[in-house]
Amino acid sequence: MLVVSGREGLLLRQEADGTLVTHADLRRLSKSPWNEIVVDGHGNIYVNGGGPAPAPGEHFGPGTIVLIMPDGAIRQVADNIAFANGMAATPDNRTLIVAESHARR
Repeated sequence: MLVVSGREGLLLRQEADGTLVTHADLRRLSKSPWNEIVVDGHGNIYVNGGGPAPAPGEHFGPGTIVLIMPDGAIRQVADNIAFANGMAATPDNRTLIVAESHARR
């Protein structure tokens, strides 16, 4: 099981004994909170969030999506996301679908 520790910027993995260990460190990509995780059929992990915290009464700023590959490599695959709030990989693992709440798309 994977858990995003959004405010700490860590992607955690639960071991067989129940302990949580760091699977990926996302802090170099953004100091802002991370939100959701999707794993495709190839073991690629997508994590969204990373947008700056909003001022009172404002929306979150543009966010990002990062890819953590099975070999541990991490790279940004999308930016300027208007608050990603729902992701899914298509069954053929060729497309990542992202809902952008603040863009209404």
